[in-house]
Amino acid sequence: MMRKKELERIFKTIEEYKMIHPGMRLLAGVSGGADSVCLLYALKEYRKQVPFSLKVIHVEHGIRGEESLGDARWVDGLCREWEIPCRVVHCKVEKIAAEEKISLEEAGRKVRYEIFEKERKLWQGDRVAVAHNQGDQAETVLFRLARGSGLKGLGGIRPVQGRIIRPLLFLSREEIERILEERGIGWRTDRTNLETEYTRNRIRLGILPALESQVNSRASRHIAQAALRLQEVWEYLQVQTDLAEEKCIVPEMRQGGQSWVLKLLPFFQQPELIQKELLRRCVKKCTGGLTDVGSVHLEALERLTKLPCGRECFFPGEGRAVREKDSVRFRKAPALAEGSRKNTEELLLAEAGVKHFQGMKVQVDFPVRGETAPEKILEEKKYTKWLACDTIDQNLCLRTRRTGDYLVVNESGGRKKLKDYLIDLKIPRDQRDRIWLVAQGSHVLWVVGYRISEAAKVRENTYRVLKIQIEEEAT
Repeated sequence: MMRKKELERIFKTIEEYKMIHPGMRLLAGVSGGADSVCLLYALKEYRKQVPFSLKVIHVEHGIRGEESLGDARWVDGLCREWEIPCRVVHCKVEKIAAEEKISLEEAGRKVRYEIFEKERKLWQGDRVAVAHNQGDQAETVLFRLARGSGLKGLGGIRPVQGRIIRPLLFLSREEIERILEERGIGWRTDRTNLETEYTRNRIRLGILPALESQVNSRASRHIAQAALRLQEVWEYLQVQTDLAEEKCIVPEMRQGGQSWVLKLLPFFQQPELIQKELLRRCVKKCTGGLTDVGSVHLEALERLTKLPCGRECFFPGEGRAVREKDSVRFRKAPALAEGSRKNTEELLLAEAGVKHFQGMKVQVDFPVRGETAPEKILEEKKYTKWLACDTIDQNLCLRTRRTGDYLVVNESGGRKKLKDYLIDLKIPRDQRDRIWLVAQGSHVLWVVGYRISEAAKVRENTYRVLKIQIEEEAT
């Protein structure tokens, strides 16, 4: 007897998460495997209850030769039989993986979603349905757990994520195959899913079966259910963090660009978990994302909130945080050259005036100490400095670092290599070549945005001074 319980569970998931509404245009990713064929069948049946437009997209990866082309023909034939429009897109995943230096597994996933989104836009579709199931969820959670993911990552795959919907997420592979077998519907088998050279395949074929046979037969289901609870915890945490952000984070536009100020008094009044999320948000606002930002960087930021004024912390994405009196200021690392390559251009600073260079406005003045109020000279900012220029010659310039650069670090003339200074600041290696310097020969007078050389400081007996002000030009 044909059971409808599993099919009704799919419909319930669609309705509970408001995945499909009447009149929408839905693109379905169908590979020909059991999961995606079941997805297409369920959507075909659901259209009998809710009218919507349905189209299939099949991505042929070009990996398995004739077998892969056979999958494409099979999917196209199934769609003709079910009277559902289908588009097959061919690509060369091996070539893409080699060019981008990523695994075939990662390249295939990346290409699929790029094609899904491109075809959705061309078709003016509303959403894309994909066939992740309960086993995929358990596999993803274990994979992320082993790699050290945080709370959000351990929530696994979301039923709805942007324009992607996953109606089969709460069904096991066994239930999916039963739906097809009871209705006499076939499917294709991708042999690469049985190869253990891929990390996720090893989890799917080895670790999960071992857990189910030796620990608990419902291990996959329990892991997937735990992921759902963690998703709910994460969503609640975000709501609470939203409320805390209103009290703790203030955006500011200052000379040199946008920054975000974390006010420490209300920050320390928050629970520790909320504090961690606020720090993550500050980093994300500052750099535009959290790529390569790990626990080591967040722990450094936590320590920074308890350190004295003037201490700094750097993190991936060219981010910088500075401890101020009652706050921590987050912003992009200052005055960086455009692009990732070392910038070899330089700007001579021998003459007074305003100069435009590398997206910066550089203003140079040579006031005489006796003609300028001392308190004005001492009124410095991160991007405005007064330097003693009694000994500065015509070779003063603005440039990036070179071999042999050094700073004078004490009044007795002790030197420190610029490289060592930047390492002490924990500035990532890929950012060091993009920090601007005011230098005379190999002597660095000012590391822009940071410190000046002791030999360049204005003292009581200094007569001639140099004022340099650097701003990012408005775009």
